[in-house]
Amino acid sequence: MSEVKRKVKTKKSKFWRGFVIYVGVLAVLVAVLLIYVWNTMKKYEASQPEPVAVKVAEQLSAGDTSMVSEEVSNKFETASVSADLFADSVKGKDLTVSVKSTKATEMQYNLLDNDKVVATVTLKAENQHNIMGILSIADWKVSEVKAVTQAGNNNVSVTVPETYKVYINDVQLGNDEMTGDASVMEGMEYVAEYVELPKFVTYKVKGLINTPVLTVYDADDNPVDLSEVSDYSDVKIGYSSTEMPQELYDHVWLASKSYSNFFSRDLEGCGVSTACLQPFFPANSYYIDLAEQYRQGDMWMYSSHNTPEFNNVSITEYTVYSEVCFSCRVIFDKSMYLTATGETKTEHNDQTYYYVNLDGNWLIADIKTNSAE
Repeated sequence: MSEVKRKVKTKKSKFWRGFVIYVGVLAVLVAVLLIYVWNTMKKYEASQPEPVAVKVAEQLSAGDTSMVSEEVSNKFETASVSADLFADSVKGKDLTVSVKSTKATEMQYNLLDNDKVVATVTLKAENQHNIMGILSIADWKVSEVKAVTQAGNNNVSVTVPETYKVYINDVQLGNDEMTGDASVMEGMEYVAEYVELPKFVTYKVKGLINTPVLTVYDADDNPVDLSEVSDYSDVKIGYSSTEMPQELYDHVWLASKSYSNFFSRDLEGCGVSTACLQPFFPANSYYIDLAEQYRQGDMWMYSSHNTPEFNNVSITEYTVYSEVCFSCRVIFDKSMYLTATGETKTEHNDQTYYYVNLDGNWLIADIKTNSAE
């Protein structure tokens, strides 16, 4: 009876010993598995692309912009100018990361300063493989950090004759900067009857980072004086004046004096017809019609006088619009001794003459009286 009890006790002791060993082995295996899974998940977490983008954001905030690809914000300023502005805009900022696009082997993130996107980060996957049979991991490398173009506060608007050349920082402005179509000069209706009107164009450039260097050249490549221009946001430049050639000066003075003498009955042949004026005007000129009306209606009433004297003659503001059009300002005093009263009458004349070249001849297209200053 006692031997049976010992055998049962021995069997129970072996069972529990085996059970403890089994549980111990199982616990070790579970622990190993847990450690493996833990390390695998840590490795998976470390392989995610977002921390790489966060690190880029931290570097930019710390002032390191060496990884940013240089981009010219506009063709008038160098890449370094834009890069300096970008560096200043992100330094010390608490930049956040947001997914922009997702692909199998590429991730793009936006870096934001509050809600404003300041840069994009492109990551490429390398050494991509699976772990635990279901998880894909890769080494994410920075492929490109691209700054969002930073615009400055300097804007330029320049209106110039279409034959002029405009440069910003030695870069010529062209069709890309032109706004709208070229506009014709106002108040030149009669000129338009004979030649193509001179036109103006407007160029606009916005968002320059630094104050630009603006230079303008006229049709003859002479620099236009901009020394008194301090605000480039609305610059208007008219056609520049120059010195009139002597031969043209003589022609203009003869035409102006002849026109004046016609109306005072001092031009030979004026009492018979307007043929004496015709060499100075285009055929069918409005001014020839006016002269004919005056000749037939009011010329007879002009007071008798001796030969007029011309004093204080000046021909200035010679402005060339094109090869076939110019204007100039003609000023003179015309004195006449009136034989009926014995008085001397002096007329002050101040007109701007607009000339056009027709068949090689400079002819008067329009005349405008200047108001007294």
